[in-house]
Formats: sequence, C-alpha cells, structure tokens
Amino acid sequence: MLLVIILLITIVVVANIFIRNQKIERVDIAISYGKSDTIITVGALTKDLNAKFGDFKNRERKNIEGKDVEEFLMKNQYLEDVQVFQNLKGILKIEIKQSEPLVRIHTIRNQEYYIDKRGKFIEIMGSDITDVVVANGFIDINSKILDKRVVDTIKIQDKKGFERSLSNIYKIAQKLQNDSILNYQIDQIYLNKDGSYELIPKIGNYLIRINENEDLEAQFTKLSYLYKEGFSKIGWDNYSVVDLRFRNQVVCIKKFTEQASKSQTIEKTTINKSEQNIKIN
Repeated sequence: MLLVIILLITIVVVANIFIRNQKIERVDIAISYGKSDTIITVGALTKDLNAKFGDFKNRERKNIEGKDVEEFLMKNQYLEDVQVFQNLKGILKIEIKQSEPLVRIHTIRNQEYYIDKRGKFIEIMGSDITDVVVANGFIDINSKILDKRVVDTIKIQDKKGFERSLSNIYKIAQKLQNDSILNYQIDQIYLNKDGSYELIPKIGNYLIRINENEDLEAQFTKLSYLYKEGFSKIGWDNYSVVDLRFRNQVVCIKKFTEQASKSQTIEKTTINKSEQNIKIN
C-alpha cells in the first residue's frame, strides 16, 4: 500500500514538472462584444501584449503568470473582464469582455466620455467611436465626478448639479436602449441650461420634451405608443415639438405652414391605457 502511495505521488510530481515545462504552442484571444460595436481588436491587444511581455509562443508555461497578464489588460479602460488560463494542449487562452458603451457624453469643455452599461466613465481617445446615443448641451464632468468612476441612479432626487444631470442621462439612455422601438428612433439627448431635457430623433425635424427622472417609464411608454400607433398613421413631419411631460397626454405642436396661421397649433394625443392605443383629438 505504501508503495502505491509513493508511486502515485511520484507520478503527480513528474506530471506537474512536465506540465510546467511544457511550451506554449499558440495564443488564442477571444473577445466578446455584447451589443456594442467593435472598439478593441485582437490585433491591437496582441501588439500591446507583445510590447509588454514579448512573444508567448515557445515559452515554458511556468514562466507565464496569468494574473500579470490579466492585470495588464485590465488597465485598458475599454475592457470589462479578462480571464487568462492555459490548457494541457499548450494553448494560452485569453478571454476578454469588452465594455458596452451606453451613451456618449460631449461636455461644455469639448471633452468626450462614454458611460457604459455598468455606469462606468470611459474617456474617449482618438477615433474610438461607437454607434450609441449622444448626450450634449450644458453637461460637464469634473474631477470630483470622475473620482467616483461610475454614475448611478440611486436617489437621483438627492443629487445636485452635473452629478444629477449625468444620473438622469444615464437612466434615460438605459430606458432608450431597453425599448425595441425607441432604441432605433432616438439619436440624441440634449440638456438645456434650465435643466430640462429634449430628445432628438434620427429621422424628422422635431424635438421631444421629457421630465427628468419623474415618471420616466410612463413618458417613454407614451412615446413608444406614439411611434407605433400615431406617427405610423399621421407621420411626424407635421410637428415641431412632441411634449411628454403631461399626465396621460402627449402634446404635439404643429409646424408653421403657409396655410396655417402665424400661431402654432397644438394637438393633444390622449393615451388610453386600458386599450393600449393612441387617440388623436
């Protein structure tokens, strides 16, 4: 029995030595992008890794510390998660999850940041542009805000100034992305000097006015129904403003036309929740 135990221990030790001395045959880098466009490429990361660690190929496993590789890669602000491991076939596998930008912020100081789906601030460098809704207007991100690293939607009513504005913008962007209709309709969030918000659509020359934070879900429900049931029938080219700030109503202001009087015409669109449709008065 003792000999069997000694033999097993010997086999384990020898196998471990063999594995540790095994050389890396290739490096596999896999990047998951989620719903985001491609910002980080395998080629770019390979170049960064080679510059830092040299070529991993033909190096012994024992000379490669996965934690060091992970820590180095996580310094890249566009990466959300990195896992590094080696298998018995001599393959160094690096699995990466890219951050998913939710909204692009353009500040009054001409600085640009992403806020990703987790609320993390990402400074935009060079041409790292992805197709997400843009927020601009009277927005600023100072060092105090950046030191927090993330924006949240907890107790927005207790926040003040630009921190409150950014929390609202983050929440609005979340609502837009999660709505299958609005995600493809809205292109921009604009913050006015008085703290009010306007949405700018991808198609059409009109503004959509919303309240901050308060009853945001109901406002977007109305807007989604309006696109699906109202604009599909009457079109949006006749209106300059769509105002969602009234309870159970959407107020649409008509554009000036040669036939219309000089005063704008206001039409009220009533939301009938029980029937889930829109009635144009």
